[in-house]
Amino acid sequence: MDNKTFITRLSRQLKRDYKETSALVEGLATVMRDSCGNLDTVAIPSFGKFTPVKHDERIGVNPATGRRALLPPSITVEFSAAAMLKKRLDNE
Repeated sequence: MDNKTFITRLSRQLKRDYKETSALVEGLATVMRDSCGNLDTVAIPSFGKFTPVKHDERIGVNPATGRRALLPPSITVEFSAAAMLKKRLDNE
């Protein structure tokens, strides 16, 4: 599902217009990006937990050329589904 389809379905579910729903989704994404960027975990009850993981800089190898390069530090986000979400998905 792409972003436009997601916002359209969510706006129908919430009975709000597309622009308002789009602003809500963008606001959620901004808060999550800022929180995870600060290495804060974001927990959404009955849905799951987004945990940021910091990776230090490292040396990587380009598989096409074999050249070594210094890769900058990065932050990735791991998702852990809540028990209620797992239960609902198992039932469907």
